This record gives sequence, structure tokens and C-alpha cells, in this order.
Amino acid sequence: MKSLLSFLAILFLFFIGLSCSNSDDDPAPTPTPTPVIVTFEATLTPVAGTGSMASGKATLKFNQTAKTFEITVTYTGIMPTHGHIHAADGAIVFPFSDATVATTPFTLSFAINDAQIVELMANHYYVNLHTEAFPNGEISGTLSKTGTSGGGGGGGY
Repeated sequence: MKSLLSFLAILFLFFIGLSCSNSDDDPAPTPTPTPVIVTFEATLTPVAGTGSMASGKATLKFNQTAKTFEITVTYTGIMPTHGHIHAADGAIVFPFSDATVATTPFTLSFAINDAQIVELMANHYYVNLHTEAFPNGEISGTLSKTGTSGGGGGGGY
């Protein structure tokens, strides 16, 4: 009888141990995927016919996961009055606020839709900085893809 009680006690402790295991606890949280970031750059050079000595650079970081981008623009030799990201046909797609372009460097963020993403990925956008002397633009440059980093998958673009 003593050995039967010992056996039951051991069996009881064994089942307590099983019930305390974490195998039926909440599963580990699913990790947040690392966003896919596509980088574009543009060298800003004088628009034809301006004779300008100004220059600049734009770096755009497109977050495919969030469908947003951040652009940082630096320039020298001009005092822009406004600026934009234009489509290849010249249409303004993403305007920069006039107050923002008054300082170098400046950084802006935008949401971007699927049609705009297609155009961006095809290198069909360019940055243009305008001045009083050249209201149609003094320096500009095409945004060209330079690399991709981050999580798996390309987001389908």
C-alpha cells in the first residue's frame, strides 16, 4: 500500500508539472516585419538655359510597407522660393511648402498611392527647385533608384 501511495504521489506531481508547462500559454507574439525601404537619389543640376552655378542633391526613402516616403533635399548657390516633385510630363505631384525650401537641408514626408508608386519605381519623377530669377525651376534632377533594404518581399512594385 505504501508503494501505491508513493506511486500516486509521484504521478500527481508529474501531472502538476505538465499543467504548469508553458506549452499551452499564449504563443509568442508575431514579430513585426521589417519594412522594405527603396532609396532614390537625384543630383540637382542647373536647368537648361539658366546659366546657374547652383547645385543640390535629393534622397528619397520609400517605405513600401507603409506606402510613405521621406525626402531630404540639400542645395547650394540658390535661395528657392518653392519646389516640387514633378511627374515626367511636368505635372506637380508632391509640392514642397514654400517655408520648408527656405532652409537647407530640408526633409518632408508624404503618403503615396499605388499609381504614384508605379511612376516612382519607373524613375519617372524629378525634383525641381524654383527661384525668383527662374520661376520655372533653377535646378532639377531625376529621382533614380539606388537600392533596397529591409524585410523580405518586394511589395509587388
